[in-house]
Amino acid sequence: MKKNVVLTDLVHYMKDRKFKKGDKLPAERELAGILGTSRSTVREAMRRMEERGVLTARRGSGVYINRDAESVDSVEDDFQSPDEDSRIKDLLESRFLVSPVIIGCAAVRATEGEITALQDCIVRMSRAIVARELDRLSEADSEFHRLLAVMTRNRRMVGIMDQLNRGNEIFWEYFIKNDEFVNNVIFAGYVGIVNAVKRRMPEDAAELARRNIGDVCEWLSRIKGARYCDIPGILKYTK
Repeated sequence: MKKNVVLTDLVHYMKDRKFKKGDKLPAERELAGILGTSRSTVREAMRRMEERGVLTARRGSGVYINRDAESVDSVEDDFQSPDEDSRIKDLLESRFLVSPVIIGCAAVRATEGEITALQDCIVRMSRAIVARELDRLSEADSEFHRLLAVMTRNRRMVGIMDQLNRGNEIFWEYFIKNDEFVNNVIFAGYVGIVNAVKRRMPEDAAELARRNIGDVCEWLSRIKGARYCDIPGILKYTK
């Protein structure tokens, strides 16, 4: 897979440059240019290395190395990760369990300025979908969900949402080529959530969030021929 190749290239780059523990990696955009790939692919490679304790991301600061590059084991042995389907499934189930609560609270506590910012995220997502710009779509989606968490006025919820947003590019990479589904199901669901938050309707906003995720699971179940997510509560949204 391309992502595994980029992961290997990133490890080799770190070793060639003799990075040491505590060193800061170049920014995503710069690394993407160095490695000849997209920012989303670089982000995914760094996420997998962070899971193994090789890197640490510090919000607002950058990504730092936790051990000398020479001590990093082979990519094949050290960086095996769950397959794509499992990771998408984990993301959907996690969002189903957490996002509706956050979104319902956001509908009660959001300021008018935050709602305007949420609408701006929707506009940027729409433009990225039309242009098929995966990096911008992933970034706008992450900002959309993080802003909803900020609206709760609960810092722990923001931290949880930051965790859920990690790796969301794999979700969008899977769906971005299906215009009808993205526009009529996923994006339409997001618009409905924003409208419910704007009208200060927490129960409706939470239910729309559940429905949106359930629709995604239903679609995946149909094309894969098996139930995609089966955690308690989600089954009512799938056939």
